Amino acid sequence: MKLYLLRHGETAVNKKGGIFQGQIEVPLNDAGIAQAQAAHDDFVRRGILFDKVYSSPQGRALHTAQLASGWDRSRILTDDRLKEQSFGPLEGKTWDCMEPSKFHALMCDAGNYVPPAGAESILHLVQRCSSFLEEMRRTRPADTILTVCHGGTIRAMLVTLHALDLDTFWQPPVGNCAWYELTLEDGRFSITNHSRGSELPMGDVPEKVADLMEQA
Repeated sequence: MKLYLLRHGETAVNKKGGIFQGQIEVPLNDAGIAQAQAAHDDFVRRGILFDKVYSSPQGRALHTAQLASGWDRSRILTDDRLKEQSFGPLEGKTWDCMEPSKFHALMCDAGNYVPPAGAESILHLVQRCSSFLEEMRRTRPADTILTVCHGGTIRAMLVTLHALDLDTFWQPPVGNCAWYELTLEDGRFSITNHSRGSELPMGDVPEKVADLMEQA
């Protein structure tokens, strides 16, 4: 099995920066559309053909999934587990609207981050993303799958694979339309390739995906 994790293309909020985007609906900008089309060209150049395409139901991810795969919307499967982390009442607001100690915890000590009422913890995000990975491991062992989601979602999956520590959750770059290739062998996922704009060590992952589900 090959599972490709692709972040959505750029939005106006991404371009501006310093804003909690979360689960609000923000469309791709022109640069984001071009990035998704370039991702499609990259996959074609590499000879990658997808058996299934999954996407977050958020518009920016769905639009990216259509452009990057070349598939019609009707063929793309959506899954709520692939949504971006919810920041609740902070969504659409600037980072400085969060109390400084909570913001520091979110960015530098994610395991101990306590979200405001109506928002989602990173541990919950990891739990739902690990559930998706485990389902793919069990039900799609022979497929090549494109999964289009969000920066936080991809990082949560990398935590699940023990390729990223919670304390450094937001530090590695996962650029717009950056992707990771996961390979399933002997029941375990390994990170076997990645695009520019996504930097992490590659290699075998010693633990099974299900391990973190019990911790999250």
